Amino acid sequence: MPDEKKDAPPDPGADKPSGPVSEGETKETSPETATAPPAKDAAKDAPPAGSGPEAPVTAAPKPPAEKPAPPKAAPVAPPGAPAKPPAPVKKAPTITVEITDDPFIDRIKQRFEGALTEAVATLGQQIIRIKRDSLVELCRFLHDDEEFPFDMCSDLTAVHWPERAGQEFDVVLMLYSVPKNRMLRVKTSIADQESCPSVTSIWEGADWMEREVYDMFGVKFEGHPDLRRILLPPDWPGHPLRKEYPVEYRDNEWTDKHIEYREVDYDTSLINVKYGERR
Repeated sequence: MPDEKKDAPPDPGADKPSGPVSEGETKETSPETATAPPAKDAAKDAPPAGSGPEAPVTAAPKPPAEKPAPPKAAPVAPPGAPAKPPAPVKKAPTITVEITDDPFIDRIKQRFEGALTEAVATLGQQIIRIKRDSLVELCRFLHDDEEFPFDMCSDLTAVHWPERAGQEFDVVLMLYSVPKNRMLRVKTSIADQESCPSVTSIWEGADWMEREVYDMFGVKFEGHPDLRRILLPPDWPGHPLRKEYPVEYRDNEWTDKHIEYREVDYDTSLINVKYGERR
């Protein structure tokens, strides 16, 4: 009988391996081994540690911070080069300006020529300065003016300038025109121990204001109907708003004269006792 194995047609897929043949490997491989895909590396296919659903989420490590570059040295001008001009100095904004285009202020300048020494505006507030002897006349003119009647003296105070010899005090009046809704500040300078003319005959409300200036600064007002202290006792030494008055607390003759100091003896055994137990 003829041999069936020899007469059978060859299997085209049996003789051809699935991949290239390496050294030490024969061509007679079983169909199972020839067609099976190569096994994958388990270590490569395994999920990375900490990537499971129950694994905690950790932040990725931050890269190391880069060191800042060292500052560059200023360029050195070559010898013989012209010097660089300095940067221009910035000017401060102008706060106080002279009043030059106000018809009402111009009328005051013409009326009190020689006595009016200043007419400026600071942040929109108009200020005029008059000599001491013309203060009452100017205030009367402002009060009775038909165009801008300053019928209210809203405040009266003073400022101490001890470094100005012969003009140590500025007496300042804040005037207001109710019908015209206009404000004006009037100043006059006086020397220490020199009196200032009172304006109570024009604005009666200046009575207590002048008394306060007398109490705090020691400025006397000539013609005031009742000039006496209003905040401190009559025999209080000194005037607290003068620059030479000490700011810190100090014992003075008034407290030693009018206040009797004595020790208070109390029972210290009740300090730590509850209120209910003391009752």
